[in-house]
Parts: sequence; C-alpha cells; structure tokens
Amino acid sequence: MSTHASSPPPSGLVPRFGVFIGAVKRALGETFSLRQMRVDGNAVAVAPLFLRLFDHLTATQRRFAVLHARFVAGTLATAPRRSPAPRQAAEQASAEGAIAQGTIEGAKPEQKPARRAPAIPPGAVLLTEFGLRMFSHLQALLEDPEMREFLAAAPQAGRILRPLWRKLSPDVLPDILRLPPRPRKPRPPRPPKPPRPARPPAGSGPPRMRRVTLPDGTRSWEPTPCYPLGEKPPRLRRSRADQWPEPEPEAPRRLRPVPARQPPRPPNPERRLSDYNWIGRLFMR
Repeated sequence: MSTHASSPPPSGLVPRFGVFIGAVKRALGETFSLRQMRVDGNAVAVAPLFLRLFDHLTATQRRFAVLHARFVAGTLATAPRRSPAPRQAAEQASAEGAIAQGTIEGAKPEQKPARRAPAIPPGAVLLTEFGLRMFSHLQALLEDPEMREFLAAAPQAGRILRPLWRKLSPDVLPDILRLPPRPRKPRPPRPPKPPRPARPPAGSGPPRMRRVTLPDGTRSWEPTPCYPLGEKPPRLRRSRADQWPEPEPEAPRRLRPVPARQPPRPPNPERRLSDYNWIGRLFMR
C-alpha cells in the first residue's frame, strides 16, 4: 500500500490567496458542470454569468498579486490622486455648455447614453446562484496576521477584497474591510448678525395706535394712552346718551283661566239593568 504525503500549505500570503481563488474557481466549475447534466439545471441561462465570474476571480487574483509585489518592493503610492487641472475642467465645462445651448455653429447636443446594466448583478451571486459557501475561508484568510499587516499598510487592497466578500457572503463587511469614516467638512463661519437697533426711550416718537369701537358701532384708530407703570388704566366713563338705549320691557301676557274639572257623575240607582240590553243587541248584528 503506497502512501502519498500531502503537500504543506504555502507560506506566503499571495500563494495562499491564489489557493483560495483556485478553490472558488474549481467549485464554480463543478457546480456549472452539474447544471449541464441536470435537465432543470438551466445552464444556458447562467453561462454568461459563469464566464464573467470566472474572469472576475482571475482579475482579482492578478490585482492582489501586483499590489502585494509593490508593497514588498516599497513602491506603493501614498499620495492621493490629483484631480485634473482646473483649467482643463473649466474648458471642458464651457465647451459642454456651449454645445448644450447651441452657440457653436453646426454642433448638436449629444444625447446622454443610457446606463448599461452591470455585468455581474449585485449581491452574493456565488452563494445564491451557484451555492458556494466559501466565505468562511475568506474570513479565516482575513484574520491572518500577515493579511492584517498588508491591509494596514495598503488600504487599496480593500477595493479588491470588498467586491469579493460581497459576492461570497450576504453578511455585512468585517471591520478590517470597512472604510474609515470620512471627516466632516468644516462649516464656513457664519457672518456676524447685525446689532439690533436700540429701542427709543418712552415718550419719544409718534404714539402707538390701537383699534377702538365708537359709540355708533364703527371701528376707528386712536393713540394708545400711556399709563404709569404698575397702575391699572382708568375705565372710560361714558355718558348716558352715548350708551345704547335699553329695550322697553314687554307687557306680561294674560293667560286664560283653566276651567275647573267636573267630577264624574255617579250611577243612577233607579235605572234598571234591562235598559242596557241594546248594547248586546248591537254586537249581535
């Protein structure tokens, strides 16, 4: 009986990452082959997605290896990318505005092309479409001390690993792959408020007006009287003639006397019972 010694796992970070990507490709190919063998596998419909995912995994492995090589060589770019020169941006904006307004002769405003659908749909497509449960292997690779040191020195690697995590797992990103919170832009200082105008002293300037009702029922304006502070204003005394005349009292109505109720007549004892026989004959008809 011959025994085959298993090869030891690779020691470098890039070889371990390559082994992981190779395992994902292998599982993806096996799942696609099983779909081709099944009648209800619908392999023709998922074939374009399979090819795009295969190319994406290959590009991810290549970009990771190139970035790690630059990290080892010490040639990582530390300064952020500069935006294009403001002069070029201003010229491009003025040219686009001129074309949109039709000021340039013979130039027609170009229609904005419709946004194409992404090649790979968002979400954990490797899990939902092909049933690959390999995000735990990626989680173990992220917890490696060498990977943590690499991510701390090269945050650009998060752009490579975050899409890979989202295609493998429906969970939220681990803390090591999350972007740091952006610093808030400082608000411009508010201009100082203009000082309020000083109030004029009491008794200076035109008096305030108030709305009053005259004795004839009309509304008018009159100056507001100034009373000493803390005292109640005196009540306005009106003469008897300025007030509305009181209505005359109505004469009391005369009610008719209610006649007294007469008591019922007592039965006549002298009347015989035979005198009431006509009532019975009335019902016999």
